[in-house]
Amino acid sequence: MVEKFKTFIKRSFSNGPKAKIVILATAFVVAVAATTVATMRKTVKLSIDGEEETFITYKGTVKDVLQDKGLEISDHDKVQPSLESKINEDDQIEVKKAVPINVKFAKKDVKIISAEETVEEALIVGNDQLKEQGVEYVEGVDEVEPKLDTPVKENMNVDVTKVEVKKVTENKKIPYDTITKKDSSLEKGKKKVESDGKHGEQEVTYQVVYKDGEEAEKKEVSSRVIATPVNAVVVQGTKNPVQYIPNRGGESIAYKKHLVVESTAYTGHNNTATGIKPVYNPGGVSTIAVDPRVIPLGSLVYVEGYGYARAADTGGAIKGNIIDVFFNSESKCTSWGRKYGVDVYIVSYPGEW
Repeated sequence: MVEKFKTFIKRSFSNGPKAKIVILATAFVVAVAATTVATMRKTVKLSIDGEEETFITYKGTVKDVLQDKGLEISDHDKVQPSLESKINEDDQIEVKKAVPINVKFAKKDVKIISAEETVEEALIVGNDQLKEQGVEYVEGVDEVEPKLDTPVKENMNVDVTKVEVKKVTENKKIPYDTITKKDSSLEKGKKKVESDGKHGEQEVTYQVVYKDGEEAEKKEVSSRVIATPVNAVVVQGTKNPVQYIPNRGGESIAYKKHLVVESTAYTGHNNTATGIKPVYNPGGVSTIAVDPRVIPLGSLVYVEGYGYARAADTGGAIKGNIIDVFFNSESKCTSWGRKYGVDVYIVSYPGEW
């Protein structure tokens, strides 16, 4: 085109100095114009959602190129480099079109538009859109399904569980203990309260995790005692209770131990194993022979049908639950004979009477 233009000039202005000047000026303008056009011509690679296209453009900015290609860019689309960037030879323009994402909260379903790569990025960048719809995503706290690194897809569903962590303080009772003391002056089986107990109190701080408003986890993080508990003191008796021999015609005879024995009778005038003379005293205290392993020597006993007696003698045949009662005549011994199932009551042990 330039050469044709030069030929035309030569034919039109072939005579005189002025013609030469005009020719030179015109040639210069044409050269500059040609250079400018060549400079504006650029090869550009355009990628839209991963689909690439290479073409020639004379546009000066990214925005102009995209408009020339008939692409509408929304506020949520991502364009790299920016729309105002100048276009150079072999530049690459990347466009990521925003897609709708359905986001479900416990009490509300909303929608955001995002061109981000992952669910996490979409929620963070789209938080302003969420807030406009009355909900909010808290990064690093709320739970999300599917996983945060899941790639974004058009019309995908994302569930957000709102997580809230609070410190909660509660006052709790500290139970008191009961201390038991033994008391030999109190009968066995009996108890009495020496001093009442009092519960203590402590302040406990918990970290409570709520998911969608419901308590999901509760963990104690600290505690302090406000009031120390006071232990109760209970006295428990160890003294053997007083027992009474039954059927004594209104007479109360207390005893320590009851035995059921076999009984025989003996007589004679030799000293007993304890060195005293045996006696039979129906109105007082008579003498009997015992097994000291069962009835200690020196004990005061009451033998049913015989009366009070001192366990003062022993015998070779008196082993175990057998006693030998003393009479002062053979006839009485014969009359007593051998008895079984005789009730013997230990009234007092040696040293107690």
